[in-house]
Amino acid sequence: MKEDPKHNPHDHLARKVFGRAKEAAGFFQAYLPPSIARRIHAENLHCESGSFIDEKLRGSMADLLYKVEDEEDPFFLYCLLEHQSQPDHWMPFRLLKYMCRIWDHYLQQHPNARQIPPIIPVVLHQGKHGWNTAKTLAELLNIPEGIKEDLQPMLPDFTFNLVDLAAIPFTEIRGTILGRLTMQALKAAAENRMKEYMETSKPLWQDLLQVKTETEIAHVLLRYFFLIDTSIDKREAVNSVKILENSQLEKTAMTLAEQFIEEGLQEGLQKGREERDREIVLRMNASGVDVDQIASLTGIEKAEILRHLASAD
Repeated sequence: MKEDPKHNPHDHLARKVFGRAKEAAGFFQAYLPPSIARRIHAENLHCESGSFIDEKLRGSMADLLYKVEDEEDPFFLYCLLEHQSQPDHWMPFRLLKYMCRIWDHYLQQHPNARQIPPIIPVVLHQGKHGWNTAKTLAELLNIPEGIKEDLQPMLPDFTFNLVDLAAIPFTEIRGTILGRLTMQALKAAAENRMKEYMETSKPLWQDLLQVKTETEIAHVLLRYFFLIDTSIDKREAVNSVKILENSQLEKTAMTLAEQFIEEGLQEGLQKGREERDREIVLRMNASGVDVDQIASLTGIEKAEILRHLASAD
């Protein structure tokens, strides 16, 4: 089934951009220690399929797993995009679970392996407020003081590489042109700073649009802003896009604005019809008319009638 970006626009944007080896390599090269970064290239970076996060958290997180085919020994890079309004206190524990799932998957594919490749966990935090909670697994363990020294060697512990967008100014975000634009967009979305984003990122947009093959991804970025917040004034958003001085993008923005405004009107009409039907059903039911008769007289589906009646209980 084709992915609908409306269901999770942050996830869709991150996968669309950082699923590309060039952009992913630029991101990791910018934010990992030099000894690791210099082993990562677009040519040896492969984005693996699938997701390892808990199903119930997929509305607030997205993940991407990469395998680095290093000349010496391969290793994995695991990036988790966290777009909750508040940092997840249990992030180290969640990462441990997800990393174990990755290793399980690896051993299923390599049943004769005697070792497992290392996984380097990276958290890209999109929240408006900076990261202010645990970064190591040890911080989550309640270890009695009397046995702490003896117990610690027996317990797992690790930290993760944190890229905290709230703590990085727009102009200091690093990576490829598209990677920087994407992370700036994620930051602007969390902080409601679209106009400032357009003004600050104008040179990057112009560089991106010089490459004709990147027109489609530019439109994906633009559409993201119309999806992240239905309260955004669509006409004001079009005015913000005009800052970029690109007629093609401006035309796309106007088309998107018209589309979303029309969808909003249709949703309003649908809601009005549902409220009218509910009122009719409840009034007829209160007068002693049974479900079958209501359906016959009004043309409202029986399932809808039962739903309206249940909502009134």
